[in-house]
Amino acid sequence: MASRPGKMRLKILVFNILLSCALDSVYGHGRLIDPPSRSTMWRYGFSNPPNYNDNQLYCGGLQVQYEQNGGKCGLCGDNWAGVHENEAGGKYANGIIARTFKSGQVMTIRIELTANHKGYFEFKLCANDDPRKKVTQDCLDQYVLEVVNPDIRGTKYPVPNKNGHQKLELQVRLPSGVRCRDCLLQWKYNAGNSWGRDSNTGEQCLGCGNQEQFYGCADIAIGHTDIQEGLSLITGKNMKTSNSMTIPPPPPEGLTFGDTWNSRPTQQGGPLVTQSFAQATEKGVIVYKDFEEFRRRFQNSRIQPCVCHACVGSTCVCECFFSGHTSHVPTWYHRICILLVAIVTCLMTYYANKDP
Repeated sequence: MASRPGKMRLKILVFNILLSCALDSVYGHGRLIDPPSRSTMWRYGFSNPPNYNDNQLYCGGLQVQYEQNGGKCGLCGDNWAGVHENEAGGKYANGIIARTFKSGQVMTIRIELTANHKGYFEFKLCANDDPRKKVTQDCLDQYVLEVVNPDIRGTKYPVPNKNGHQKLELQVRLPSGVRCRDCLLQWKYNAGNSWGRDSNTGEQCLGCGNQEQFYGCADIAIGHTDIQEGLSLITGKNMKTSNSMTIPPPPPEGLTFGDTWNSRPTQQGGPLVTQSFAQATEKGVIVYKDFEEFRRRFQNSRIQPCVCHACVGSTCVCECFFSGHTSHVPTWYHRICILLVAIVTCLMTYYANKDP
């Protein structure tokens, strides 16, 4: 019969496998929605290329950032070793001014999180006048913006400990005396839900050590009254297609959802993007009227009523809520977890029934 220490080791192994599977399946996402980041502008009335994974600007992921890239990350969340599409010269960096402000003004910032990972937000600013010029982290570090919420002061905004989808609004003060035609605003979300070791004390705890990070970069003008929102400082054209910013509402109470902006196909291969299947309202929000017709077109019974927005002409992008939770973690990962648990369980059963 297996020894008691041997059984204990097997039980610990099973627990670690299950814990690993569980933790990897709940990684969340987040995006900077006001001012809208370069990857998110298309959702809020700006003619900029769409990034359907704009809530996944997390340096390629925890393992990629720290194990492959030595902790390095693109300034706007791109994989350090990959193409920096959100930086100068990249696909989404077209010098389009998302918002205009006065020097020293208190600005409102809105962040959308699809899962809470504790941690904190941090905001930095680089007074760059040329959108074609590469911005450095040293430039951003010159202006670490102060959070001036009534209940929170300082340069770091602690994320409220609340589960599920949420939109957070906070106030930060722009530095006085700064004028720039194209300032780069950098949002950093340093999560706090990974277990690690504190480099200073050696203590192991949740939130210690390397943590998942999310980023977003927005182009803003400060102190220039001749610059309008939507103006591209590269082409000279105004790229704003809507007069008002429409923020999609959260899902109805009781519904959970996966990554609704993921470009994955439906069960029959159809995309989760409609073209002209919606009816516009006065507020610029597109709500699909004939749900059954939508369901028939895409043949996915799990689709819930959709909210459509970011319309250009008759072409709209629709956000659809799902009736069941779906994880962005690949299916093969879950299969490996199940296989490992099954193997270890068989070993435990074998040793438990084995004669001395």
